Amino acid sequence: MTQFNFLSFFVAVLLAGQVANTLPTTGEHPTQTLPAGTPQVFGLATNWTTPVNSSLGVNRVARPNDGLAVSAVDVETLKYYGRLASVSRCSFSTGKFECSTFCSKYPGTTLIKFFNTPNTNTTGYIARNDANKAVYVAFRGSTNINNWVHDAEFLFTKYSPARGAKVHSGFYKTWQDARNIVYPIVVKEMGRNPDYKLYMLGHSLGGALTVLQALDFYQNAGYDSSKMAVYTFGQPRIGNPAFSDYVDSLDLPIYRTINQNDVVPHMGPEAIGYKHHGTEYWIENSQGDVGECWWQCVFVS
Repeated sequence: MTQFNFLSFFVAVLLAGQVANTLPTTGEHPTQTLPAGTPQVFGLATNWTTPVNSSLGVNRVARPNDGLAVSAVDVETLKYYGRLASVSRCSFSTGKFECSTFCSKYPGTTLIKFFNTPNTNTTGYIARNDANKAVYVAFRGSTNINNWVHDAEFLFTKYSPARGAKVHSGFYKTWQDARNIVYPIVVKEMGRNPDYKLYMLGHSLGGALTVLQALDFYQNAGYDSSKMAVYTFGQPRIGNPAFSDYVDSLDLPIYRTINQNDVVPHMGPEAIGYKHHGTEYWIENSQGDVGECWWQCVFVS
């Protein structure tokens, strides 16, 4: 581990500990309740880790605490893809789409590939559901120190598809490692099934990789909103304002859902030039307590 990697990793862990110690905790992440008066529907609202001018009201004028009204259908959709994202932590040891969490909620889903990258130990899966005419790609969140070292590399690297855009160097390296596996398999699968839609899913670090891979498919395979949708949960900031503006300019539906007090979405500090893309959704369960396995606490019902 280089001196910079070690220092940045140490600082990230220290900051995470300071945030976590300010509130009661359940497992890894602090518990949370949406502040009184926060506009919300079914427990979802715009999260304040996005600057207020990114939250637009019905008249398209930014106002403090503008909420994002969502329907029960929207919430069920987030639950559906949140469960699929969480399944990325499973090992699929049988070679089938079988696990101890939510796999049974997706009958007819076929596992195409469980992948584990050689250099960065990034895992995830590619699956297909013929009844839904869907291909799923899910990236796992960070689970070991090697992943977190890459998470903590706050240096930028150039993102050439967009003028002036820069992204988190660790995320970019990790994505490149996974891309060599994911891209050819998915393009082949979508080519065999031209009327299917691709769903990109990810939690935590996996959310950052999901967005980078979705952009790759948009740029090089031509998948727009008619062919692809992106759902991330607890995703950190990925790049600078130019990158954020580029993502927001594309014809891609990207749904970025977070737990208010999860430290990961606050990584990639704004103070050194990071900015979230798009609209954020807060999420809480009926008790307002979101713990370590928050996707299970929230999405299991």
